[in-house]
Amino acid sequence: MRAGSPRRVIAVSALLVSAGCASGRITPDGPPIPANSDVATALVVEQFLRAAGTNDLDTMSRLFGTRDGPTLRRDAREVVERQMFTLASILRNEGYSVVGRTIVPGRRDEATQLIVRMKVKDREVDVPWTLVYSKEGTWLVEQIEITRITSGR
Repeated sequence: MRAGSPRRVIAVSALLVSAGCASGRITPDGPPIPANSDVATALVVEQFLRAAGTNDLDTMSRLFGTRDGPTLRRDAREVVERQMFTLASILRNEGYSVVGRTIVPGRRDEATQLIVRMKVKDREVDVPWTLVYSKEGTWLVEQIEITRITSGR
């Protein structure tokens, strides 16, 4: 078989898919959580914050949701856009980094919590972000504890 032939590509793809399934955690009603979820969840936070910084409400809406999928599929566009605009205004920052990760008790097979240290105005704030692995096989931002930013702590 030549390198790059269709059979080889299919065989390699099947191997990668089965390896990913074998190394991931099993979820009750969806695909297994991949082993590389640490990287994937950090990338979702990065994309969400980048979209918030430019008021890209469409991207924010695609990245925010629940186990069942993005919120935009459940709620009216006007409502979701208002929510994302409000989040974008609160999440304005001069820099951030993921400084921690913890389990979500009772939801270890579908969710994780990242601690994102954000520089907001002249202070640094540790903000918990809960991310959920959707039934579609993507990570979504489910909850951001914005009171850590708005309370002035």
